[in-house]
Amino acid sequence: MKDFGKLLMVLEAFFGGFYVAVSRNLFVPMLAYSGYSLQLISYVTLAAAVLSIFASYLIYNYPKIVESRTKLKLILLHAGERFVWFSLPFMLGSPNFMVATYAIAQALTIPVGVLITIAMFTQYQETEFVDLTIKRTAASSAASILGMMFSTYISAEIFAPQSYFVAYSTALLVGLVSTVTLVPYNISSEIKSVQKHTVSEEAEFKKINTFVLFALMMVGGNILGLSWSPLLRNLNAPVYIAVGLSLAGSVGGTIGPYLWKGYKQYLLAIVFNIVVTTSVMFITIPEIHLILSFLASMTFLGVNLLTTSIYSRYVKVFGVVKASMFLTSANAVGLLIASFITCFITSEPTTAIVFSTTFRLLALVVALFAIPETAITPPSITYEFGRIVYSSSVLGYTFTVTASKNMIKFMIEILALTFLIASLYFIYRIAGIIVGV
Repeated sequence: MKDFGKLLMVLEAFFGGFYVAVSRNLFVPMLAYSGYSLQLISYVTLAAAVLSIFASYLIYNYPKIVESRTKLKLILLHAGERFVWFSLPFMLGSPNFMVATYAIAQALTIPVGVLITIAMFTQYQETEFVDLTIKRTAASSAASILGMMFSTYISAEIFAPQSYFVAYSTALLVGLVSTVTLVPYNISSEIKSVQKHTVSEEAEFKKINTFVLFALMMVGGNILGLSWSPLLRNLNAPVYIAVGLSLAGSVGGTIGPYLWKGYKQYLLAIVFNIVVTTSVMFITIPEIHLILSFLASMTFLGVNLLTTSIYSRYVKVFGVVKASMFLTSANAVGLLIASFITCFITSEPTTAIVFSTTFRLLALVVALFAIPETAITPPSITYEFGRIVYSSSVLGYTFTVTASKNMIKFMIEILALTFLIASLYFIYRIAGIIVGV
């Protein structure tokens, strides 16, 4: 039964890979070549990131949301997500509707991703889980190649926006096939999120520091993803080149899972990824960017495998839901920070890529000094540096939450005061009319 379950999960990843390749990877080029500036694109993704983080917060703090009737929720949300993504091309002419719809579409990926991870965590242990992750990644990347070949062909042969409708309609149909593969998969209707009462200091450090590493890499990845298509548009590249970035990336993603094996190689992959990211801003020949996209995806798989390996080892300590949540929510955090930077700090693609490189360098520092599996320092120094990263991140989180609560409280007080003044003015005007003043 376990082998049959693995087959179903690989098939889900294969058909889902085609759907994701078309719907996700076509989205930013579709906006960029429909007249959306980098700043406007960032507004769209910023709202999505905020809603995604809110969804992550709810699931993390109220795990019962995904622990009961797990299979039913997975199938319904899995299918629902595909219909919402399908509607995006219809919103191109209405940026406000695009913001709202894309936010919902992106937020739905959080519970779906968590439920998929839970479905695997509850059936497979560390070695099997990593093996299944590698097979799913390879299957998804292989299907992504087909999906991006399809998108590139459609973009080149059919004029926009008709090409977007054809592409997203096809993605919906294939995506629903991946939903069907989950129907016979064995998932318990109730998931018990077992967690030890005492979590060791080492495990707590590793949980937070690994999340920080992954989130920093995702910030860099999202900034690069947001700015790459506008950069190509500035180079007067045709739209099919921008779409072809994802095709090249899918090919790299197929090779990546089998190229990086072991923690030291994962570290090497991060280094190469930084070099590739930096080179993007210096290459002015659009076709060369396809090679860079291939290399970027191939090397980025290293950090995915690194975090997956660590969390699969500690799933019983963190709890199934929370371990799944950390793996899924890092992208939402990355998207939020990336959108904020490209929205409010810089809307110039080349400068944005400098930020992308910077965040990935910070991730490399964390990997070199704070993650025991990849650290180049003695264990005692690694532990102390890990403590610094942990304390800084927790302090930053606490400050942000406190500041947010105070800001919300202040806004409510201002609104209440404004309402009171407006009411008094309204009463004054009514009284004036009555007495004839």
